[in-house]
Amino acid sequence: MRICSKLDLLAACLWAGAAVAAVAVSDSLLIRTALGAPMVFLVSGHTVLRAIGVRTTSALQHLVYAVGASLAAGIAGGFALNAAGFLTPLGWAVWFWAVTVAAALVAAGRDTPDLPAWPAPARVRLWQGAAFMLALLVATGAYALAVRDEAAYREFKYTAFWLLPSASGESGRITVGIRSAETQPQLFDLEITLDGQPFAIFRSLTIAPGETWAREIPVPVLATPQKADARLYRPEDNRLYRSVSTLVPHI
Repeated sequence: MRICSKLDLLAACLWAGAAVAAVAVSDSLLIRTALGAPMVFLVSGHTVLRAIGVRTTSALQHLVYAVGASLAAGIAGGFALNAAGFLTPLGWAVWFWAVTVAAALVAAGRDTPDLPAWPAPARVRLWQGAAFMLALLVATGAYALAVRDEAAYREFKYTAFWLLPSASGESGRITVGIRSAETQPQLFDLEITLDGQPFAIFRSLTIAPGETWAREIPVPVLATPQKADARLYRPEDNRLYRSVSTLVPHI
């Protein structure tokens, strides 16, 4: 028995609206994925099939066609959003919402083929249910680990630290500098020693992302070379973070 109700179109529009709202007001990856994945892989394609009047003979065939139509809508959306400069999560949500609502309005206003009947649910044995739940737990755990590793991975995020003779060539001066390419402001303590003896200390230096902190420091000029060392510490644990050294020009 085929399904002739058009309540599925209303449900698709409500789902699309919920997906847009979730992307607009929430940063939760779980909520965005739960509402957005069906839009990308099924819901939008289902309404498109209803709008163009594709007749399917089984629920499985309809699902396969809907997935294909959804992917086609996604490819078209990629070109459109790129051209509009709106290739963002919200842009994608609005695109699939627009496709779904437009297709649902077309389908509601015309005599579209009925949906194929859903097959009777198959009996699931206990061991089959247990195997399914185990597979679901393994897949969920693997995804959670991947998300954690991705969040912890910081490609090309670093703090540059240097200690050099004066750039102007002036004797009796050394230059120390810090440049941050981190994603958040960093707090440092800086200590400079001269031939192993404490010489200068800078406490609680706050370096914002993209900021460069540099100082020229006067040092005594002797007849023999001196070695200057600079060490950068994080105050939160007082562990050595960076260490550099240079020779002070002599007379």
